[in-house]
Amino acid sequence: MLKRLFFTLLVTLPVMAFAEDEAALAGPQVQYIYFEPAFVVNYGSTGRIKYLRTDVALKVSTTEAGAAVAHHKPYLRNSLVMLFSAQESEIMNSTPGREELRQIALEEVRAVMTQLEGAPSVDDLYFNNFVVQN
Repeated sequence: MLKRLFFTLLVTLPVMAFAEDEAALAGPQVQYIYFEPAFVVNYGSTGRIKYLRTDVALKVSTTEAGAAVAHHKPYLRNSLVMLFSAQESEIMNSTPGREELRQIALEEVRAVMTQLEGAPSVDDLYFNNFVVQN
């Protein structure tokens, strides 16, 4: 009986140590936090009413950051709705303008998370689709 236990430990311990080393080598656990439903806002200050529909995903590197972001999704969503609705057609209708908006939205999300949690928590922000109606 003792011999069997010793053999089991001898075989199992290196496998467990190898699994822990694999997890350490894998690096951070990247997660994507999706806002659902999609953002649908009107924007522009003059002329016809214009609409934006976009799906947004946030990239985080740790499960703790993912939990913090998920907890504050309503606050983050409100901030993004206000940001998107304050834009003008020049930003929404050009590729450089959309990239600028993505960077501004990322800065906004990081600022909110820093205010609420003391750390930016979010690594990046992505538009999964971006449809405007002028």
